[in-house]
Amino acid sequence: MYKKTLYLFNFFLFLSCSYNAAQIENEKLGKLKATHQLVLVESKKYPLDSITAAKPVYMQLFTDSTGCRMLTLLNNHKNAIYMYDYENSNLVKEIEYEKEGPNGILRLAGYYIKNLDSIYVYESSIRIALTDENATVKNRIVLRETDDPTWALYNPQYSLSTVTPFISYENSYILTGFAPFSLPSVDIDNFRFSLYIDDKTNHVELYHTYPEELYGFDYNWDGAFATVVYPTISADGTLIHSFPVSHHLYLSDLKSGNYTKVYAGSNVAQTIHSINHEPRRTPGELIKENVLQEDSYGAILYDSYREVYYRFFLKGIPTATKDSPLYEKPVIVVIMDREFNYLGETLIGTEKEWNWRNSFVTMEGLNIEYIDNQDFDEEYLNLKILKLEEIK
Repeated sequence: MYKKTLYLFNFFLFLSCSYNAAQIENEKLGKLKATHQLVLVESKKYPLDSITAAKPVYMQLFTDSTGCRMLTLLNNHKNAIYMYDYENSNLVKEIEYEKEGPNGILRLAGYYIKNLDSIYVYESSIRIALTDENATVKNRIVLRETDDPTWALYNPQYSLSTVTPFISYENSYILTGFAPFSLPSVDIDNFRFSLYIDDKTNHVELYHTYPEELYGFDYNWDGAFATVVYPTISADGTLIHSFPVSHHLYLSDLKSGNYTKVYAGSNVAQTIHSINHEPRRTPGELIKENVLQEDSYGAILYDSYREVYYRFFLKGIPTATKDSPLYEKPVIVVIMDREFNYLGETLIGTEKEWNWRNSFVTMEGLNIEYIDNQDFDEEYLNLKILKLEEIK
């Protein structure tokens, strides 16, 4: 009788400590056949000054009025944008912003260079400034006017990066944000993560919700690693979202709330699990273990020169613990054609070496920032260029 009572007690204790946990399976695990791969074809080095570090938080490649391709990067220590000639690596220009006064930018956290007379600078979740190459503020766009202290519970945060950038399309600028916490099921249809700014009126509006099958049912995705949204736009204007916890991509019209799913997974991706713990009360060590142990997806990039997509995939380390290093996960690039048919995938190394968050496409190939940990040189920003090749 005692053993039976103890068994029932432990059983109900287990139930009381279990929560809805997502199990997102890879329907094509081990079934995909590769026909293409990425190969290293070129390296580039850009000189950095004493107050500019490698792994800048934001980069943009743009073409100026003379046809020169400019690689730009954010120097947050100097509150400045550095501009390099992409071809020869020479530093061409610096745009340094004051922090106070009528032209003040308190914290430069991202930007979009339309041309040198129209540079949109992201200051915070409150506003964007329209500036020029002389760091003069010409206008400010208010992103929110409410002082509601609960605002952050229903509106996105923004952490702009090279792979989560300003997107310019037709008459809109799009900022893709994220929920920094697990979403309660009752809020899944109310939280919108895409901010649209009308190019002519500066009117601001929010679109796009998280897919319920991934983020509903009170699944625990605490820590914001699983809720970051990676966007790109296809050649025909379709908006594409890569969610870290899904083997699929989610496609929609620019302002549509309806998604179409397409498979875009890795051949080696396993089932992805959420954290089995009460949401919003998760200890940091459990969040870290989940991030390290679980497979996850990153940025999606469209290569218009070769009409293919690249999707980053981070292979989980099942044996990882809370004491394991954060950047040891293997980085794989999944390659798909313009119709999202699988072409192959390439293991390029680990996150410690390959800063995939600083990636972009040129006619030369897929550019990724590379950190040479064996011969680290703080004086240069290093890019590796990978090119698509058919497997013979």
